Amino acid sequence: MGEEKITNAKILVIDDDVNMMEMLSVVLKKYGHTIDTFTEPVSAIENLKTAKYDILIVNYLMTPVKGDRIVELVREFNKDIYIILMSVHKDLAPSIEVMKKLDIQAYFEKSNRFDQLILMIQSGIKYIEQINEIKNMDKKLEHYLIDFAQILLKTINAKDHYTEEHSRRVAMLCSIFAKKLNLSQKDLSDLQIAATFHDIGKIGIPDSILLNDGKLTEEEYNTIKLHTIIASNILSVSDIYKDICPIVYSHHERIDGKGYPQGLKGNQIPHLAKVLTICDSFDAIVSKRPYKEETTIDFAISEIKKNLGTQFDKDLAESFINLVENNKKEIEHILTEY
Repeated sequence: MGEEKITNAKILVIDDDVNMMEMLSVVLKKYGHTIDTFTEPVSAIENLKTAKYDILIVNYLMTPVKGDRIVELVREFNKDIYIILMSVHKDLAPSIEVMKKLDIQAYFEKSNRFDQLILMIQSGIKYIEQINEIKNMDKKLEHYLIDFAQILLKTINAKDHYTEEHSRRVAMLCSIFAKKLNLSQKDLSDLQIAATFHDIGKIGIPDSILLNDGKLTEEEYNTIKLHTIIASNILSVSDIYKDICPIVYSHHERIDGKGYPQGLKGNQIPHLAKVLTICDSFDAIVSKRPYKEETTIDFAISEIKKNLGTQFDKDLAESFINLVENNKKEIEHILTEY
């Protein structure tokens, strides 16, 4: 279902000309729009941070802060609001460069006739509706791409049950670890998606290698290493996953530079990839595989401790160990039920 059509806009006006603002309020309210007015820029900007507006109208020649500076500050936290800049005379209008740089959509020359402004506001409403439709399409595309990635994961699972189940557990471990680390909502979301699809590249690994329950040759091991690159290539088909690809690509890098595919060291490795590496390795250690028996949580912790500062980021690994030791029942539930 698309976004609801906007019939009446919510508009914020910033102008130190009180008389002008009063006239604007009367005219715009007559057309059914909701108007909030401010003569002082700082209060207006703070209001914009907490309240939702469709359109911002700003006087260009305000003192002591000019309108373009106000817009610059607004654009730091709000890229979407439709902005109309106005001034008393066209000779004092902002330059085209300023309009482009600050993504100002329209310019209105002040007068007692507001016909042009009303038309600009109507254009603004149509612009907002079109942007909302595009965002809706992006969300649908994102769902389609996630569904497609899930299909690939199911395809891998058809020949290797471990990969899908392992990915599900790693995503859950990443989720609770991210919360302990107080990661942002975006980072948490990126990490969960990366964890879910981090081994999707195994679809490109021959069954003779993927399902081998014996010791791999050096050539076979080098082929297995390609799964991070393949996974990143699969996800890179869409800009939606542009922040996911580096995490997936680098989840087998090591702090000491002995990992793959690039041999990155320390801070060269993306932060979220370091987080994923710990959760991925922990589940791999405790899980049963054709070539190894399952192990205990305590054994997995001891293995992570052995590799602090070499395979794993020391601070992150110690935080993860603390999480596991204080939440063993929850961790055991994830490992046994998923």
